[in-house]
Amino acid sequence: MKKILIIGCGSLGYSIVQIFKSKKKKILVVENNKSNFDLLKKESGKYFSVFRNLKEIKWDDIKYLMICVKPKDTHHLLNILKDYINKSTTIISFVAGIKLKTIKTNLGLKNRVIRFMPNLSIKYGQSITAVYSNNIVSKEKIKISDYFGFFGTIVWLKKEEDIDFFTAFFGGGPAYISLILEQLQNILKKRKIKEIDSNTLVLKLLENTLNYIKKEKISFLSLIKRVASKGGTTQQGLDFLKKRSQLNLLLSTAIKKAELQSVKMSKKKD
Repeated sequence: MKKILIIGCGSLGYSIVQIFKSKKKKILVVENNKSNFDLLKKESGKYFSVFRNLKEIKWDDIKYLMICVKPKDTHHLLNILKDYINKSTTIISFVAGIKLKTIKTNLGLKNRVIRFMPNLSIKYGQSITAVYSNNIVSKEKIKISDYFGFFGTIVWLKKEEDIDFFTAFFGGGPAYISLILEQLQNILKKRKIKEIDSNTLVLKLLENTLNYIKKEKISFLSLIKRVASKGGTTQQGLDFLKKRSQLNLLLSTAIKKAELQSVKMSKKKD
């Protein structure tokens, strides 16, 4: 039976291992950090096994090799891996900023290489994960999407450069949304409505809004029209936010700056 191997079990790697475990899918783990290894060893069992050394792995059995180390450690690891990897193994890189060309050049092999870029919700199987490869046929893409579907939503990108935008938008998205929610929470706090915790109330507002949109099967714009009656209180607030497209300009500029930073970091790492 072909197996899945992940090398590197920091924050992201650990989340990946946990989602494999929760979905009762088997995975092998290589982790050379002693504290991380000891923690994983205590948790290992039916669904995952942990090793300290690449030599302990039966490489002919590995179908997917997932690389989840820090960018600074990637080049060294790839140079070592070329002596172990079977030619039929598909390599999946979760390393931010390291492009396919760099991975292939360092490996010096003809294995299929894919880049995965998840966001933090992968821990609960709800990630929006960008995927890119330049040598995977459509039929194989479907197989990969099906197999890793338990990560959440898989989005195949047409250009590798789009990973930078994806990182800025979906990677940073939870932080942008949380910032807006924090501002709403602060407004609520100032009104000193203390019967229920302000954090709970704002989360409830978000949850109820999303549930309404899903159950009614409507767009964001349709919801806005339902809430905001002409000349009403909500419309007054919306008119202010829309004035000179301030909100749109702020958000789009923030995401663009994050995207440019991702591009800059990628160039440094390559």
